[in-house]
Amino acid sequence: MMTYRSDDGTEEEQVWNSRDGVTPFVITLRSGKAATHVNWTADVPRPDYRPPAGSRVFVDITEERAREIARANCARWWEDKGAEGMLARNQFKSLDAMIEFIAAGYLARVGEPDLVEVPPEGWKS
Repeated sequence: MMTYRSDDGTEEEQVWNSRDGVTPFVITLRSGKAATHVNWTADVPRPDYRPPAGSRVFVDITEERAREIARANCARWWEDKGAEGMLARNQFKSLDAMIEFIAAGYLARVGEPDLVEVPPEGWKS
């Protein structure tokens, strides 16, 4: 289990890393606050752990999730009226081309982590 604490110190979340791979140093809590990985020495591997429904875990990103995340990010950048939007529209012929490029970048990194919530029916390894 890994502990993430909000930068203002008011919130904490325990996140399980279900895989053998690196995890982000900073995540976004459900409240929207940024949180940093703390207490590194307390991180203990628990290979037989089954996280409860509603908890969040790190998994390897899937192609479907890479496209979903890319679609959300790219749509926001594409519609931006400022410099980000202008850069996006100048670099790519279409929003779809940008989504494909960004998703491919996520998938190119073997073991890219994704933070997901355990569904009500429980953890499926």
